[in-house]
Amino acid sequence: MATYCCLPLLFLAFFLPAASSETTPCHPDDLHALRAFAGNLTGGGAPLRAAWSGASCCGWEGVGCDAASGRVTALRLPGRGLAGLIPGASLAELDHLSFLDLSGNSLAGERNRRTLDEEPNTITGTNNTVVSGNTNVLSGNDNVVMCGSNNTVSGSNNTVVRGCDNVVAGSNQIVRGSNHVVSENNNIVSGDDNNVSGSFCTVSGNHNTVSGSNNTVSGSYHTVSGSNKVVTGG
Repeated sequence: MATYCCLPLLFLAFFLPAASSETTPCHPDDLHALRAFAGNLTGGGAPLRAAWSGASCCGWEGVGCDAASGRVTALRLPGRGLAGLIPGASLAELDHLSFLDLSGNSLAGERNRRTLDEEPNTITGTNNTVVSGNTNVLSGNDNVVMCGSNNTVSGSNNTVVRGCDNVVAGSNQIVRGSNHVVSENNNIVSGDDNNVSGSFCTVSGNHNTVSGSNNTVSGSYHTVSGSNKVVTGG
């Protein structure tokens, strides 16, 4: 079942047209994320910010949106002379992003596009984006797994946007999806059927198993053990 976790997303990305018309409203969270991304860029960043004016981000150059929801699904800015450091949380906030291409720029700490057609891959370093793929090993900090299953993620400040059956260890991770195993401290986990251990974790969803201390759990049908826990829901 885990192998198919991203199929609906990929089907939409390849078979449904992305809206680029200004008539499609831009989701405010995506607008904020794109502005944060462009805010500190140098080189080609200045003309990009000039082109990205107003609040209709679905009509911006290089930005593709879903016509129904107004969520950003694609960002295509190859070879634009962009330079500088990408803020760690900016692109991670584009929750519906299914295609990212920043190739041919000079970005320090660039979030690299990795389509991962050959698996498994071993990825180390910082500020990498795993667009899709399965059974990858990812270590380092400030990395983003956009979509995939059965990945092993370790380090700090990583974001698993969607997927299933990932194993995540470390601190300050943000994990969404189902059937993940998450350990260590200060993690934020949402989804269903996750196994979470550690301290100071925030867990929401259904059918999660949570152990450790100082955890905050909301949702239903959880199994919670440990101390100093706050539980809401069933």
